[in-house]
Amino acid sequence: MKKLSLLLFFVSALAFSQSPWTQKKGKVYTQISYSTISNYDKLFGDPDYATERKITDNTVQLYAEYGISNNVTLIVNVPYKMLKTGDLVSDFQAPVGNVQTTKTSKNVLGNASIGLKRVFYKRKWMISGQLTAMKSVTEFDNASGLKAGYDSYIFTPLILLGKSSEKTYFQFFTGANFFVNNYSSQFKVGGEFGFRPFKGLWLAGFIDVNLSMKNGQFVVTESNKK
Repeated sequence: MKKLSLLLFFVSALAFSQSPWTQKKGKVYTQISYSTISNYDKLFGDPDYATERKITDNTVQLYAEYGISNNVTLIVNVPYKMLKTGDLVSDFQAPVGNVQTTKTSKNVLGNASIGLKRVFYKRKWMISGQLTAMKSVTEFDNASGLKAGYDSYIFTPLILLGKSSEKTYFQFFTGANFFVNNYSSQFKVGGEFGFRPFKGLWLAGFIDVNLSMKNGQFVVTESNKK
């Protein structure tokens, strides 16, 4: 399947890495993407957490594929995080004069990953399997509360399904994220649909759902809640 080499800005490497198509032997595909979450003050969870300061998370991500053979592709993904804590949140419920975090910025690597994708069936539909391993991020800045990723190795097996034509494509994936270090693992399911309204442009929509298995015992430290 041919994809537009200059992807729309908001389509991340995540969508491409979970497609069933592989690279031809010796071929290399690279993509650099950028995403930003500016001045947020809530962390969604069970329960949700309110942050003491506004936080900005900017990420530059390098994604690459290399065709080991026509049916097997090597995958590498490296996110570089530019994190910043800003002004105090006006309605944060903290004792007067007892500010817990500092205003600072950190530039560090996030959870980098490496993996293999293999095609099992390719006729009208493409069916592939993929296994990736994601590196743990252990660095934590206690003064600001900033952390660039999970303090856990993550192993992700996926089944990938896809079909394409000259003007449309569809892909679906299902699998799991298996965490270590007492994090709960996750079921994964998602897909992407794209179409070409005219030559030279692809438009796409993507969904990625992660459902907790609730099998972990990880406890968020008090300093990391602030």
